[in-house]
Amino acid sequence: MSHTPLSLRELPLLRTRHLGQIGGLMRPGTHRSPLLELGERFVVSPPGFPDMLVTHDMDDVRELFANHDDFSVGQVLSRFSSHDAMFGKQTLIFLDGDEHRRERRLFAPPFQSKALRSYEELMVEVVERELPTWPVGEPFEFLKAGYDLAIGVLLAVVFGDVAPARRDRLKQAVSQWFGEIESRGFLAVTLLTPLIGGYTLPYPPLRRRQAEVDAVIIEEIAARRAEPGDRSGRKDVLSRYVGTELDQHDDAALARNMRGILLGAYETTAITLGWIAAMLAGHPQAMAELDAAADAGDGERLDAYLDAVVAETMRLRPVSPFTGRRALRDTVLNGIRIPKGAIVIVPILLIHESPRHYTDPMVFRPERFLEERPNGQTWLTFGAGAHRCLGAQFALVEARILFRTVLEQRRIQAVPGPIEPPRRYHTGLSPADNARITLLPR
Repeated sequence: MSHTPLSLRELPLLRTRHLGQIGGLMRPGTHRSPLLELGERFVVSPPGFPDMLVTHDMDDVRELFANHDDFSVGQVLSRFSSHDAMFGKQTLIFLDGDEHRRERRLFAPPFQSKALRSYEELMVEVVERELPTWPVGEPFEFLKAGYDLAIGVLLAVVFGDVAPARRDRLKQAVSQWFGEIESRGFLAVTLLTPLIGGYTLPYPPLRRRQAEVDAVIIEEIAARRAEPGDRSGRKDVLSRYVGTELDQHDDAALARNMRGILLGAYETTAITLGWIAAMLAGHPQAMAELDAAADAGDGERLDAYLDAVVAETMRLRPVSPFTGRRALRDTVLNGIRIPKGAIVIVPILLIHESPRHYTDPMVFRPERFLEERPNGQTWLTFGAGAHRCLGAQFALVEARILFRTVLEQRRIQAVPGPIEPPRRYHTGLSPADNARITLLPR
């Protein structure tokens, strides 16, 4: 017996005057949102915006992530953010269908398990270089240290051994580029983008900084092509492309993609490191377990519990609390007609905080991930399906290695009281006090 698909008009509608309540699904404590009274699906139709289906019905979510051809991630990013200006629409996150699958196959190898193991030494070196610069016995903002660790690791892993003069120019160019992205001028452009139909106003300072970064990367690519030498000892990402079977782009496109890797991992890595530090400071029992493993020199126990800490932190504080897809054509999603151009929003944090999926979901309990790895259907920090973050495994391994190296030499002092809240004015979940903690000697 056939069933006629429901139209969006047949689903509960969030009235325009209540649009502000959407924010309650994007911050910790989603169980308090009055929107839960609308059920697992509701429709939002703000003036001047596409129709949006917000759903945490898991059948909807699974089918959405499994549909590789009818929905686009890139079009959501273009409509609501300035990602296309930062990354360029030719990069992987903006591609769909066969083109996306082809590019993903090319860029996946440096982020797979075998390659990840080769980056560990580089990551440890970055921590050992930065650690002596952090204060001991007095509070400091670990989020800022996280940014230093993130850029240090990314430059080392993506580019490896670069001639000193060029390395300094690259670091400076990247730093200035990130500074422009975080500037008030570009923030204003970003805030305007969703209000003017997804069009990002030209911002020449950002373009100049991007061009400066690309110029140094292209110079490095040219140098490696001119003197290929013996690549067997090189472990960086760029070396896994230049002169190999994966090298199927011109130098400008390859440089653009290397720059995209830097940007895609920079802020998310730093914020995640900040939240891990804040969670450990606020949960002495978890910190005591790590201290016991570190003091005993039990690396296997330390790594296992750190993996659980990282997973639990990302469950409660995913950098992006939601994800979405835009319909490329008229289609049907789990019995609902989705017209071309409509957007399906998945509130990740709401799913992560649901008692249907996690026992005592608001409690920080790393032990829940000691026996079982995160379930890819209900733990959605990196999304799912064909567009799951390419660097997901890299990010998990990186967080464990960086914190293991820190905790082998330092311990985190307990901070009484509630965990600091997310920053109020931020599209993602970033610690409001920059993850203020105190490190003690081990």
